[in-house]
Amino acid sequence: MTQRHQRWLGAAFWTCLVAGATIWMLTGTRRTSDSRTATTVPASPASLVWESLWSATESVELQDPSGVVRVGDVAFARRATGWQEVGYVTAVRQVEDAANRVTLTTFDATPLPSTATFQVHRNSGRLGDVMATLMPPEKRERLQQKLTAAIETHAEAVTAEVLPLVVESIQTSVPLIERALGESVDRHKLEIDALVARYRKELVNDKIVPLVRAEVMPIVRKHATEPAETIGREIWDKASLWRFGWRAVYDKSPLPERELVAAEWERFVDDEITPVVEAHLDDIAEAVENIVKDLAANGKLREELSQVVSTIAQDPEARKLFRTILREAIVDNQQLREAWKEVWSSPTSRERLHRAGKRLEPILRDIGDEVMGTRESGIEPGFARILRNQILSKDRTWITITPPAANITQGENESGRPDDRERRSGEAIVLRPAEKFMPYPVVYLAK
Repeated sequence: MTQRHQRWLGAAFWTCLVAGATIWMLTGTRRTSDSRTATTVPASPASLVWESLWSATESVELQDPSGVVRVGDVAFARRATGWQEVGYVTAVRQVEDAANRVTLTTFDATPLPSTATFQVHRNSGRLGDVMATLMPPEKRERLQQKLTAAIETHAEAVTAEVLPLVVESIQTSVPLIERALGESVDRHKLEIDALVARYRKELVNDKIVPLVRAEVMPIVRKHATEPAETIGREIWDKASLWRFGWRAVYDKSPLPERELVAAEWERFVDDEITPVVEAHLDDIAEAVENIVKDLAANGKLREELSQVVSTIAQDPEARKLFRTILREAIVDNQQLREAWKEVWSSPTSRERLHRAGKRLEPILRDIGDEVMGTRESGIEPGFARILRNQILSKDRTWITITPPAANITQGENESGRPDDRERRSGEAIVLRPAEKFMPYPVVYLAK
């Protein structure tokens, strides 16, 4: 082949390549024929490559009221062997004042069942979703059984090692916290007095005092009147006006001995009043019990006291003052930190913790293997899902297509509602948000 022929052949090749690329780019963008204003999102590169190979596909139009579906999100269909990837989102059109329109392209030209349920799932990455992915119910139950067995085996030994440290920490902390609380209260005495004065006017005088008069006192009189009158009569019968009277006169006289009335009162309390009260302790206890029962059953009293407590708890000034005192007494208490550090960092404490750790290490390692995997078996699927979701920001949103059950009639989906494709002929199927969280259906692992 001559050099001239080589040049002609090269020019023809590049001309065909440029023409094919131009046609590919011009036909690779989907547009909506909807009369409403819409923003067209180009198809993903993967969809362009797939279409350029003339693969047999089927497209389904969906409505996404949630607005979370994006180009490239994968769709899964439930098969006899489990979830299988059947397609992906190739276009998302944002329509004014309406739900997003989504084009789902499947790998198979066979139309999807008209009564299939289309749901959109989302892994938000919050702690609840992470725990549901890492520990499905069957694994959670298995780990609980292992923990229960480990606790039953080592509970006494671990408690014997750790409990003395906890007790010592509490004994050391209580005096420090009490002293710090007193100092903090003294520093904020003016603020506390102002708050108490305001509550005395707004709550005590306006709410609590009328409440006690209207609700508490009638209950107290109802149950305490009889034992109080009985005790009072017996005490009065034992009282001697003569003994108190002449001692009072003697105390006023210029005689040397004084305070005979006080001495007689002490004798009267010890010898007369105390035995009478002790004889009626059962009556007093019964009256107190009945008073407490009636007060607890009083709905108006509970409601008013709840409102008072709620008023104090929701008061911004009180909450700010309470947080400040707690922070100064506990969080910012440097003496408390040093005391705890001294307790838990001593050689004796280290030895105790080391012995406790040796007993718990096997079960902790076993749990770690259950959650994350091992070198022999590889990364655990749930942990692989979390890595892709949290580190690589993958597998955040996906679509599931659930075929109808055998006992579901034509035109209804699994929730019992008429299917959108049957109910609205020619309109897009509505993507319903999933009501229950489910992990990403498949796991991508490097081999």
